[in-house]
Amino acid sequence: MSNSAANDNQSPRRSRPLPRRRRFALDALSDAEVLSLALGRGRGGLSADALGRHLLATHHGLRGLLRAGAGSLALDVGAHQAARLLATWELAQRVRAAPPPRRMPFTSSRDIVRHWSPRMVDLPDECVVAVVLDVKQRLVAERVLANGTPAGVALGVREVFALAVREGGASMVLVHNHPSGDPTPSPEDAEFTRRVAEVGAAIELPLLDHVIVGRDGSFSFLDAGLLKSAL
Repeated sequence: MSNSAANDNQSPRRSRPLPRRRRFALDALSDAEVLSLALGRGRGGLSADALGRHLLATHHGLRGLLRAGAGSLALDVGAHQAARLLATWELAQRVRAAPPPRRMPFTSSRDIVRHWSPRMVDLPDECVVAVVLDVKQRLVAERVLANGTPAGVALGVREVFALAVREGGASMVLVHNHPSGDPTPSPEDAEFTRRVAEVGAAIELPLLDHVIVGRDGSFSFLDAGLLKSAL
């Protein structure tokens, strides 16, 4: 046996992804282990596992790595592996952007969070979405009403109801994100919600809930007892 072959046998995991038996319990793997599977192989003398750990440490976690950009990733792992990572993230984004089933009723704030939080929680700016429902609380339409800076958005009550009236909705829900990560409503959030709820009650197009999502969780005005309507 040659020395090179012996060295290869002594380090069989170098530049290899995780063993096949570990690929079927992805939810039990660490971020670095999942990242190593996406990379497919190691680089620069590092195994795929070690490279994943290095990338997470260098970029301060998955969120930092996602923000690194194609050029930075290519410097870290090479153009081919950077393309693999970007393709993986693009697939995830497309799944997130897929609208919820039209025939599924939304019966609680948990349903709202489940479908809209993954699509909004990592947005860099504050965004307000109107979710219009029919009489059975199924999705009729959704529309981004406003985008703003991380500090907030400017939005009028008339804009909130224009879509619902045009689509013939029976009720609506507001969803917006807090880029800071903290879903706690500001005084402005609370006042805006109060005014929208009052107008909705007057025109018989109730605001069922206003849900704020952030990386640290979510907040429902309905669950907090700040709205009289119920999903």
